[in-house]
Amino acid sequence: MSYQEAKAAKVSDLQNGEMKQAQVGDTDVLLAKVDGQFYALYAKCTHYGAPLADGILHGRRLVCPWHHACFDVKTGRHLEACGIDGLPTYDLRIEGEDVIVRVPDDSPDRVTNMMARPEPANSKSYVIIGGGAAGAYAAEGMREAGFTGRITLISAEAEVPYDRPNCSKEFLQDEAPEEWMPLRPESFYKEHDIILLKGHKVTRVGPGKKQIHFEKGNPLAYDKLLIATGSVPRLLPIPGADSKHVRTLRSLRDSRELRELGKKADKAVIIGSSFIGLESAMSLQHLGCEVTVVAPEKLPFTRIWGDAVGQRILKWHEAEGVQFRLGRTVKHIYNQSEVSSVELDDESRLEANLVLVGIGVQPATSFLEGLTREKDGGIRVDEYLHAGQDIYAAGDITHYPEKGKHVRIEHWKVACQQGRVAGMNMVGAHLKYHAVPFFWSAQQDKVLGYAGHVKDYDETIVEGDLDGPSFLVHYIKDGAIRATLSLFRDKELCAIQELMYEGRMPKPEKVKKGVDWVRILKE
Repeated sequence: MSYQEAKAAKVSDLQNGEMKQAQVGDTDVLLAKVDGQFYALYAKCTHYGAPLADGILHGRRLVCPWHHACFDVKTGRHLEACGIDGLPTYDLRIEGEDVIVRVPDDSPDRVTNMMARPEPANSKSYVIIGGGAAGAYAAEGMREAGFTGRITLISAEAEVPYDRPNCSKEFLQDEAPEEWMPLRPESFYKEHDIILLKGHKVTRVGPGKKQIHFEKGNPLAYDKLLIATGSVPRLLPIPGADSKHVRTLRSLRDSRELRELGKKADKAVIIGSSFIGLESAMSLQHLGCEVTVVAPEKLPFTRIWGDAVGQRILKWHEAEGVQFRLGRTVKHIYNQSEVSSVELDDESRLEANLVLVGIGVQPATSFLEGLTREKDGGIRVDEYLHAGQDIYAAGDITHYPEKGKHVRIEHWKVACQQGRVAGMNMVGAHLKYHAVPFFWSAQQDKVLGYAGHVKDYDETIVEGDLDGPSFLVHYIKDGAIRATLSLFRDKELCAIQELMYEGRMPKPEKVKKGVDWVRILKE
């Protein structure tokens, strides 16, 4: 095997807990120092290729600055979504004051965590209902935890598990090719003996008999079951809502069809100022549509982030030409061939030949029998994501324990990590689900990150200027910071997430005086 070697740093360049990016031949290398030892690994995240040197190193935990994937800096092993694979590690040596790193010429840019191989003697059958990210991560989690029996992943969609958040962003804008979307190629599932049942709609699950019934075909028996069916869009109960060019956006198929309609339409109306609504408004605008957003709220996101942030986001979209009719609802969609106009509750009309409804989602659990559901249709689980009767749940449908009460959070990263933990626990790992909720949203050319979770916060602390190029907004409940919103303050948000993870967030009074988040993390 041939190698390339290069001096990556001086020994004195890094203190404990520090890292830097270097170049060895054509390979970007991350050099880190932990507990007096140097480590070298591939420098870019396995999710979207973010430069990991811009993230946070906290003990052995290496957190990506963009979407908060987490890796073990000593081994390169992938610990938390969003990335699936781990990072290649490289040999190094110290010569005098120089740190020399050696990289194989054929080194890959990612390494799959070790997975067990199926054994004919193991007749156990574990089944996952739901072909989204939670299901995909669960299947891999089972093999990673050593399960050698049969794994079946059932999906109502015709796709392999894919990158759902992109459906309202680059893919809808026609800036992401099809090959970007799958989390894994279909060959990966074959290689690891994970059976994919695509296009299979589940109609009933009977926990007593441990059988899954389909719209077509024979029932499927299971020994343990994971429910990871995610959510379905809420529909609009008004005349004309079933018109041909009135759409919702939840799946890759939805995004494909909406993209083609958007290329032909000249006027689109978005009903709802949710994340899906405004990200889609941005994307359809990129396709050349004149976009109007209709919503009953006085400002976007005011319920979760407050008026000041909502006003700022509104300005970003208006500056790019998106129009808004806020404080209004839609009472009728008029259909002449496809869609011709939308009538609002003030009797005014908006011309449109494309309508997208983005008014929220609800858990997709109507097929379950004999399992108690919450009022919203979700499933209550314990800290191990166990729902009872050899059934586990992960993702959007899950009410899980968090700080003394059960919460349901519809974040992609949460779904991924819950899927992995649930899959490993089905094998006997007995891992408590412990992760800080995080999501990101593209609003025009701005990318917002949000760590933590809070409802009905008491007050906020703003670091920076909401009208400026970057800021942090902290949301306080019962005298503690429960969540933080960030605009282009990536490293600080990573540090905040790690402080939340350890339960070491400073008191609001201290934050109001000004803090160095990275320094606090290293204390």
